[in-house]
Amino acid sequence: MPSPSNRVKEIVPSKSLEIAIKVLDLREDGHGVIGLHVGEADFNTPSSILKSTQKALSENKTKYDLVQGNLELRKSIAQRFNKLNHGNITAQNIILGNGSKHILYNVFQSLLNPGDEVIIPRPYWVTFPESVKLAGGIPKFVSSSKGFQLDLDAIKEAIGPKTKAIVINSPNNPSGVIYPPHVLSQLLTLAKEKDLIIISDEAYEGFIYDEERPFSLYSLDKETINNTITVQSFSKTFSMTGFRIGYAVASNSWITHLKNLGGHQVGNICTFAQYGAIEALSLSEEEMQTHVRELQERRDLAYKLFSSLFDCFKPQGGFCLFPNVSKYIEEGRFTSSQSMAMEILEKTHVAVLPGEAFGLPDHLRLSFTPSKDDIKNAFQKIKEFL
Repeated sequence: MPSPSNRVKEIVPSKSLEIAIKVLDLREDGHGVIGLHVGEADFNTPSSILKSTQKALSENKTKYDLVQGNLELRKSIAQRFNKLNHGNITAQNIILGNGSKHILYNVFQSLLNPGDEVIIPRPYWVTFPESVKLAGGIPKFVSSSKGFQLDLDAIKEAIGPKTKAIVINSPNNPSGVIYPPHVLSQLLTLAKEKDLIIISDEAYEGFIYDEERPFSLYSLDKETINNTITVQSFSKTFSMTGFRIGYAVASNSWITHLKNLGGHQVGNICTFAQYGAIEALSLSEEEMQTHVRELQERRDLAYKLFSSLFDCFKPQGGFCLFPNVSKYIEEGRFTSSQSMAMEILEKTHVAVLPGEAFGLPDHLRLSFTPSKDDIKNAFQKIKEFL
């Protein structure tokens, strides 16, 4: 049998896959497992979104659509983006994709030549380096400063002749940190000086706690669209993970490149799902804030409990805690966060993710998206185990 391509063989399997398989096995054996490993809130998709999707199906809106995405939807996205960022983009600055993973894959395919480098600050979302490698690029990891903030000196030092882009993610998955405007402004100035693209993943922009929404790069400088590609998603903000709708905001030239690639790759994304997304953008801010307030309460509870066990940063946004567990590893109780996560799962039936998956092997990622009772029970089980 022919061997697979080198680019596929070089993909690092998801560190969470072993955990997910073990969770499935335990549940099939009748064990209850508390899932602190899933980055998905337990909120139902709003009923009005479902009705609009069903209406589109009943009206037979199941045919091909534009590769770039439904025009009405793109206009609505542009309107929301401009309102949040005091901007002036149009529907022509937007392209839809099958979730933000698909958008990121296409961005790197359109941007990189073999050997080009992409700077990725730690901790990072697991898909960033693999998407870079699939495009023939080289991920170049840099450490963050205290509190998981961007280390601009480290980023500047990492820039070389083959550097093409910098990836940032705010609110960050897994740490929940938000990058402040003065840091983003300096990063943008650096990108302009070095003629680099900043790829800004803002999938969690709908879940911010304790403060106003995070600053998008675009809100700092309208000309930044020439040096940025903003990636967003309907999955988190609108509880539409299964709809698989993400989008990019970029200059007309980059949208053209992405559109040309998409035309030979998938064509349009699911037609009738886009009508559900149109409805999502009409929801009131108060409707969405109900979910934000609930997750903030869960975050507060999870932080209060787990910070008694671990050195833990309080997340400003997103869905997860990312505590440092190095003391348990240094004591010799576990060989790594991967072994710690597996042993916690086997002994307590609580699923967490190892920090290796996110570039910091002395951490664990704990989602606070389950119910408050599940969070309390998970904490008690892990506390007794430790």
